[in-house]
Amino acid sequence: MYTMKKKLLATVGAVLGLSLLLTITVPSATKASSNLLLASVEWVQAQLNPINTKVTALEKKVAEQDAIIKQLQKAVAEGGAVVTPPPTTTPDPSTDLPATVYTTGSSVKVHSGATRDYKVLATFGANKGLKVIDQHKSATGIWYRVEVSATVKGWVFSGDVTTTKPSNVVPSEVVAKQAVNVRKGATTNYKSLELVAKGTSLKYLDSFKNANGEIWYNVQTAKGNKGWVLSTLTEVK
Repeated sequence: MYTMKKKLLATVGAVLGLSLLLTITVPSATKASSNLLLASVEWVQAQLNPINTKVTALEKKVAEQDAIIKQLQKAVAEGGAVVTPPPTTTPDPSTDLPATVYTTGSSVKVHSGATRDYKVLATFGANKGLKVIDQHKSATGIWYRVEVSATVKGWVFSGDVTTTKPSNVVPSEVVAKQAVNVRKGATTNYKSLELVAKGTSLKYLDSFKNANGEIWYNVQTAKGNKGWVLSTLTEVK
C-alpha cells in the first residue's frame, strides 16, 4: 500500500514537472519565432525598396514620353512640322523669367510651339503686352510661353519682344471689377451679349470714347463673343 502511494506521488510529480517545463520553454520558442519572422519581413522590405524606386522613376519617364507623343500628334493635326516639342517644366526660381514682354515689330507671331514651324495662334502689332508663364532655351535662342487670352497660350521668340515697357503699351487683357455686361455697342443702350462675373479676364481688342465722354473697351470673351465693356467697371492689364 505504501509502495503504491509512493509510485502515485512520483507520477504526479513527473507530470507537474513536465507542465512547468512546457510553461517555461514554450514562450521562449514563440519569441524566437517572432523575432525571426520580423527579421524576414525587414529583409524583404529592404529588397523591395530599390525596386519600388525604379518602378516610380519608370512610371514618370513613361508619363513624360506620353506627353511628348500627344504634343507631336497635336502639332500634326494643326498642320505644323513634326519637331521635338519643348519640355513642360516648372520655371527655375534662379532664372530671370520676365512677368511681361512687349512686341517690338508690326507683325509679331505667337506660335503653338517653340519654333517658327508651329501653327500661328495670333499676330500682334507693336507694343502689345503679353504675360509670360514659362520659357524655353532652344538652339536658336530663348522662346517665351505667353498668354494670348484666358484660354489660349503660345510661344513667342525673344527676338520679337522686349522686357522694357513702352510708354504707349497696348493692354493685353481687361479684367472685370464686378459683374459686367458685354454689350453689342459702346453705350448702355445696346443689348447685352453676355454677362461676365467679377474677376473674369477678357481679351483686349480696342478702346473707344463715345459722345458721352465714356471710355469703352472692345473685348472678346472666352465664349468667343466680341463686344464692349465700360472702362469704369473694368481694369486693363
